[in-house]
Amino acid sequence: MFDFIEKHYQKRISLTDVAAAVNISSGHLTTVVWPKTGRPPLEWITERRMAQARRLLTETDLTIAGIAHNVGYTDAAYFVRTFRIAHGTTPLRWRRAGRE
Repeated sequence: MFDFIEKHYQKRISLTDVAAAVNISSGHLTTVVWPKTGRPPLEWITERRMAQARRLLTETDLTIAGIAHNVGYTDAAYFVRTFRIAHGTTPLRWRRAGRE
């Protein structure tokens, strides 16, 4: 599962895609992963995307929309909402804080 996420997080992937990659149902994947890791598979996808987004925010001048697209989000507004939930701040504020 983690290898698939690492190789594909920049694309639009779903829980079904991850489950198919490891040849089990999405329900079974959640049942197996959550107890072992303490987090559901979709959180692992989001975390990988957020890790790359944080890096791009501090190390590049890509636009927020460009970063969103680069980490697998087709909707920049959804990316901003997801980032804010995960980090308690907007991507733009994160970028500014990282460059001060």
